[in-house]
Amino acid sequence: MGRPKSIINQTREQMKALGVYKPEFEPIIEVYSQLREQYKVLTERFIASDYNFKEYTNTGTKKAPIVTTLESLRKDILAYAAQLGLTPQGLLKTDDKAFAKKKQSILTTALKGLDNE
Repeated sequence: MGRPKSIINQTREQMKALGVYKPEFEPIIEVYSQLREQYKVLTERFIASDYNFKEYTNTGTKKAPIVTTLESLRKDILAYAAQLGLTPQGLLKTDDKAFAKKKQSILTTALKGLDNE
């Protein structure tokens, strides 16, 4: 299945912006991108089916296979995103200072006070 370069490039750019990108992650990035592409295609099919979420059988109704597949893909995508540092929890695991507030020096605070006057 061909994957669009845009998802891979977007993932790399996001990881670089967060400071967690490493070339060694490329195989994982490719799998993550394939999962996102599959999710996109199946979501389009699900929408085209007018959100048909149940299937009729001889014994009643059951959840449509596409719904089960979409649920599974969501979980997998979230797991890969966390491993790549693309979720808040995943980012925190890769960089424990990611959400730390930067302290300003007393001099910087004083100079900012002068600018407001």
